[in-house]
Amino acid sequence: MVPHNFNASAFKTSGQNHQILFSERKTPRVTTMSEIHPTSAKRGILFILGAMLIFSLLNAIIKDTTAKYDPIQLVFFRCFFAAFPAGLFLALRGGWVMPPKQEWKLHAARAFLLAIGLSVLFLGIGMLPLSNSMALYFSSTLFLVILSYPILREKVSAVQWGAVALGFVGVLIIAKPGGDVFHWGTLFVILGALMESAYNLFGRLLSSTNNSFMLTFLGSLLPACVLLFVVPFVWITPDFGGWIALISLGLGGGLGQLCVTFAYRNASAGILAPMIYSAMVWSVMLDIMLYSNWPTESLLFGCAVIILSGLMIVMIEKRRKLA
Repeated sequence: MVPHNFNASAFKTSGQNHQILFSERKTPRVTTMSEIHPTSAKRGILFILGAMLIFSLLNAIIKDTTAKYDPIQLVFFRCFFAAFPAGLFLALRGGWVMPPKQEWKLHAARAFLLAIGLSVLFLGIGMLPLSNSMALYFSSTLFLVILSYPILREKVSAVQWGAVALGFVGVLIIAKPGGDVFHWGTLFVILGALMESAYNLFGRLLSSTNNSFMLTFLGSLLPACVLLFVVPFVWITPDFGGWIALISLGLGGGLGQLCVTFAYRNASAGILAPMIYSAMVWSVMLDIMLYSNWPTESLLFGCAVIILSGLMIVMIEKRRKLA
């Protein structure tokens, strides 16, 4: 599990439907390459590297706790306590602005997408090695392209479709759908990545009328509210160690989200995109140290193909913006 908006920032929001939905919205200010100071860029890189380490450690907590608690209960803690860091920042710095009435449907859609998507994703993480689940989760970049037209009404070029096809070749190399080692956890992780991609793109629709910290706060709190209706049916009272793990899962997730927000305030998506894949390095290291799971050749090759595809998509989008 990586931050919910880790790669959606490479996609712009444009088109007639956006103007109809929010006719008075202002164009969001995006950090561009020409505005970046070297020191600021380094700060952004450090923030994104720190976020990737945090989320990789949280994946290890998820993998261990899914054996004791239902994924729905884990997602509730992940979302509820993740709202605290952003809420504290808003309380100290200001920025409490409630969304206008016409936007609440999108906020509600995001809440349901994240609540369901994370539940499915956590189930998959519990079934697979950390490095496999992280590599498969990178398919979310591919889904961002696929969903960009139905959600953002953005045209997808033939080159972008080619990059997506290449990425799914990497997914197939890792998943081995025709082999004996295929695992249902693979489908759960991919489905979770799909739903989080939709969540991220709806967030892009809201980004110009909500400040990033308010969007992060509501994006965590509202899914927790949705899960309040389900959690009582799967609730298992944690022991002392369980409380520590579950609360850390939420607070760590919120801290990681803040790191991502600060990273994109200091550096452009083009600079940060390669750094996001450091999560794969952390995942492989944790897999080896905690579970003695060494990466297979198919995992490394498939992951390399997915990463290449993701970087191609980012570079194509960057060139399209500059054109």
